[in-house]
Amino acid sequence: MAMIAIAAASCGREPTDPSRTSLTGFWRSFDVDLYIHNIEMEIHENEPGVVIGKWSAIGKVDNSCPVGKFCKDSSIIQGRNEVAQVVLHLFGAGDFVGERTSDTQLKGIIRSQEQNFHVTFTRF
Repeated sequence: MAMIAIAAASCGREPTDPSRTSLTGFWRSFDVDLYIHNIEMEIHENEPGVVIGKWSAIGKVDNSCPVGKFCKDSSIIQGRNEVAQVVLHLFGAGDFVGERTSDTQLKGIIRSQEQNFHVTFTRF
């Protein structure tokens, strides 16, 4: 009987299980993703592991901002908050794949037009 209890206790969660920590909040990165920078995300996680929200940034994802003009771009976010990783599809800007390194930090890459851009988001 003791062996069964030890075996059950040693089983960990699957890497793709929903994380027990929520990403809900406002996140910001001052890093660059192709033609945009100063990326802000408002994320909601109404059920464990399912992420929705919106993003905005300075610049235009299609590089259509005229030289010397101030432009902003934005769209929606859909993604997953898993035990092993965070995957966020920033519509128009690319896919973020990374990890939560602390309660207030996400580190990873945004894949845009077949290029990887290293980004760090901080929760505010």
